[in-house]
Amino acid sequence: MRPLGAQAADLVVWWDKGYYAEEDEAVREIIAAFEHGTGMDVDLVLHPLEELAERVAVALEAGQPPDFAFGYNLDFYVPQWALEGRLVDLSDAIGHFSDLFDPAQLDRAMLLNARTGQKALYGLPVGQLTLFVHIWTGLLEQAGFTLDDVPEQWGAFWSFWCDQVQPSVRQVTGRQDVWGVGLSMADKENDTLNAVHQFIIARGADYVTRDGRLVIDEPEIRQRLVEALDDYTAIYRRGCTPPDSPGWGNADNNERFHTQAVVLTPNLSLSIPNALKSERPDDYYENTATIKWPLGPSGEVFPIVGFIALGAAFAEGANVAATEQFVRFLVAEGWLAHYLNFSGERLLPSMPKLLEAPFWLDPSDRHRMAAVMQAVSRPLTHDHATASGNLGHHQIYNEVVWGKAVYRIVTEGISPEQAVDEAIARIKQILSE
Repeated sequence: MRPLGAQAADLVVWWDKGYYAEEDEAVREIIAAFEHGTGMDVDLVLHPLEELAERVAVALEAGQPPDFAFGYNLDFYVPQWALEGRLVDLSDAIGHFSDLFDPAQLDRAMLLNARTGQKALYGLPVGQLTLFVHIWTGLLEQAGFTLDDVPEQWGAFWSFWCDQVQPSVRQVTGRQDVWGVGLSMADKENDTLNAVHQFIIARGADYVTRDGRLVIDEPEIRQRLVEALDDYTAIYRRGCTPPDSPGWGNADNNERFHTQAVVLTPNLSLSIPNALKSERPDDYYENTATIKWPLGPSGEVFPIVGFIALGAAFAEGANVAATEQFVRFLVAEGWLAHYLNFSGERLLPSMPKLLEAPFWLDPSDRHRMAAVMQAVSRPLTHDHATASGNLGHHQIYNEVVWGKAVYRIVTEGISPEQAVDEAIARIKQILSE
């Protein structure tokens, strides 16, 4: 619901509350600059990331949505709101500045409105999230290895961290509470889903083609899905990820990494190393690194799991004209770049030119530079709902179907084959509804 007093504001903005202070400070700077330049009064509310989308949904049902909302998880709700005709077309607000955006990312923000039967720009591509691999180079070196020793081949890559790095680190540090890999095995959190989806992509088991065809019933795809889940859960079965990982929440791999309980962990942003930057700069610049993904099992380069973080303007908001002015302000006056540069770099820019700026190409930064290299050299995975036109794929994601499959394998001992067959049955059921 809209907070008390918001009715008196010229604009109501809801935004994800950041994981660290720089994110919230950057948002407040944007709002202050908009208020100063326009004379408007803006009501800014920062909601926890896990709660924002649901709160927007509740406010929409009550007929009192904010005027504008931005959140990391809205990508899975904005298409449905667009389909229902509840969003503002931002084409005029952005105007010719649309040329600044990556065409593929802009295309993912072009969504269907069932009331008009047409697609329009119902999402603002604020930035892109992509799955990175973060490691402790300090622990790696203590174990007697360097970055040059990290294999590029898929199977050898994971064996290196499990069979060589983990025992060596434990021996040299005297700690038995350190693991080579930190992978979530939980059945409720996005971390499991994103990581296992990357294993699925690496195995060539993507069951929705880029032109939107569902190929999940093809025997070869099913077999590759089995191999992907077997790969993923083998890391748990081999004792290479913490034994409590089936109970992790989204922040637990962050915490385990920061306490050096895991040497490697994947994460869908740069939030893990960036949390070290201000308080532990030596660890950020000298003792950790973001590295590239290995090649796939067949030696090929595969797409990287990623999403577009979208902002949205609500047609039922009380201040549509002010909202369009705010969106134009973000894009035309460079405030999106300001937010991305000074909010802790969790998001990469959706504007290719920004990736060429010295800020992002600083060779002394082993995280930001690596993130840019991955973004420009490896394609993002395609969005299943956008490709197929079936929004049921967002429900599949929100239900964490593949995360539940992983969880049952490691906690109940069912086979990867059974887990895959159950997941396929549920996916087909959702898509048929």
